[in-house]
Amino acid sequence: MFADLEYARLKRSFEYFVEHYTPADLITPGSHPIKQLESDEPSRMSRARRALTMAIADLVDGTQDFCRERVSEIDRDLQKRDAYTLSFLREHFTRRRDKI
Repeated sequence: MFADLEYARLKRSFEYFVEHYTPADLITPGSHPIKQLESDEPSRMSRARRALTMAIADLVDGTQDFCRERVSEIDRDLQKRDAYTLSFLREHFTRRRDKI
């Protein structure tokens, strides 16, 4: 799934969304999304990639009501991190049902 996308850039995008859009009360030391992802990376990279793409798809889905200005601001922030922009992620991860 999305094998052509660079894992490190996807992860940087995910980190941004976790930092800015995941409610703090949902993140505990034992359930931090980044730490969970990193625990799979050394030995189960294909599982980590699958989990990452599913998480990004969910996060992108949650941005569908963002105004154009907000998307542009997020895109600039992500570009500074050398991560995939929200606009790019929307093109690749918007669910098919939303495109109909």
